[in-house]
Amino acid sequence: MKMFTIIFFSINVLQNAICLDYDGWLNIKVEHTLNCKYEEYCARGSISLKSIRTGIPVIDQINFNDGHINELKIAKVDGIYALRTLVSTAESKDVEIISFVRAKRFLESGLSDIIRAWVLPNGEVIALSLQVANTSQPKNIEYKSSEYKLNSTFYIRHVDPAPLPDTASYIQKLEREKEAREKGELKDNRSFLAKYWMYIVPIAIFVMISGAANPEPAAQAAR
Repeated sequence: MKMFTIIFFSINVLQNAICLDYDGWLNIKVEHTLNCKYEEYCARGSISLKSIRTGIPVIDQINFNDGHINELKIAKVDGIYALRTLVSTAESKDVEIISFVRAKRFLESGLSDIIRAWVLPNGEVIALSLQVANTSQPKNIEYKSSEYKLNSTFYIRHVDPAPLPDTASYIQKLEREKEAREKGELKDNRSFLAKYWMYIVPIAIFVMISGAANPEPAAQAAR
């Protein structure tokens, strides 16, 4: 039996969505490694949005049964609970992203997790993270029912690209300085050492090496 859940955007996500250059649908197929018969991953549900910019994400997931819970309990000591997500948009198809959390923490959270998708302004999903709900006070849940509801929350995080350097203006500045020097309009105010250090340094090194290699004249003068 599937549970049909609608999760609304938070206010800050709606505000950030204005920065998107792209708007279109987004679909995330969610798979996990629990209670799978033959495959490594089997279906857990899906997350879909009709509009990344202004839409409402819809989460459609299965309920866990005793088989899922027993496998989580077996892996509880040091095992992990893994998700495989296949992300599709109008511009890209089936980008695979693997995420995981500790099975123990997932059980203690009451099967509550948080899924975040990180989206560029062009609508490309570059990362997807899985996190369990706050377990600072672990819940002593007795799994004695035939079905267990997953409590999932989905967020979109918009990634702003870093500003590009203004290389065109810098190149134009260098060209103007070069033209000014060629015309004699730009004076070189550097010190003598700053102008001719490339000539002074080799001579100084040569003198030091020569003095170290021939110490006898200096010793004779001391006598």
